[in-house]
Amino acid sequence: MVDGGVAAIARRERPGPIRPRLRAGGRRRRGERGAALIELAIALPILILLVFGLVEFGVTYNDYISIRDGARQAAREGSVGNFGPAATTGAPCHLAGAATASDNIKRLICLTKAEIGLDSTKVRVKVLSGAPAFVGAGTFAKNDSLIVCAQYPVDAVTGVMGQFLDGRSLQSKTAFRIEKSDIVATAGEETPPSGRDWSWCTTSIDDS
Repeated sequence: MVDGGVAAIARRERPGPIRPRLRAGGRRRRGERGAALIELAIALPILILLVFGLVEFGVTYNDYISIRDGARQAAREGSVGNFGPAATTGAPCHLAGAATASDNIKRLICLTKAEIGLDSTKVRVKVLSGAPAFVGAGTFAKNDSLIVCAQYPVDAVTGVMGQFLDGRSLQSKTAFRIEKSDIVATAGEETPPSGRDWSWCTTSIDDS
């Protein structure tokens, strides 16, 4: 009886076939790894576009803030007769064009570039005047408006978003009431960036 009981217990405790279970488990693990790789292949391009898009947006928005604030500050200075130092065709101003502009306006163009703080070889500035109602042509007389427009080409930093950004430019237009009565100036403009123009920079109050 004792020997028979031991044999029965041994039979009950004898391990079953293990190898087939291991093979089935291995197939499941390989299948899970394959699914994970497929999911990664789908998600990775989207993640890269998202990250690079955020980088491009951050850089472009920072440049826009620089363009807007720089043009505003320069227009404010010009409205009270502060035009900055002498204009130069070389560094740091890199004046491009504006041959018909008076000396004061050339200086104001250079001041605008300095206030913007971006690459002065790429920043382009136009300065004009408007009547008190911000419509029609005017002189740079007291209570007229001093209008400063600036634009800067957008270049893709990462290269991924180049097809959406290249060829575009950041633009800003600011007008201030002239407070000084003895400003002698003639409007002028620099050569716009390649493929761009100044059609948006007029004396109309509706433009922005």
